Amino acid sequence: MIVKVRGVLLRFTNYENEIEVGGGTVREGLAELTERYPNLSEVLLDREGTVRATHLIALNGEQLTLDELDREATEDDRVDIVTAVSGG
Repeated sequence: MIVKVRGVLLRFTNYENEIEVGGGTVREGLAELTERYPNLSEVLLDREGTVRATHLIALNGEQLTLDELDREATEDDRVDIVTAVSGG
């Protein structure tokens, strides 16, 4: 699968925005991604290894809940990580 990283998270992936990872599910793909980029893990995941609420995960454009991260993903699928930005 291809993981697309944008915005503030790019600095944690050496500014690579499309990263090919393995794994049979979205969760496994994210695990490989954070293994490859340990600094990303600290920002993307909380202490329990759960995706932080400030990040949205989408599979082929469909937003997933945390319970849906075990959905199957093939090498042709695209996973987007979008970080919610707040300000005033």
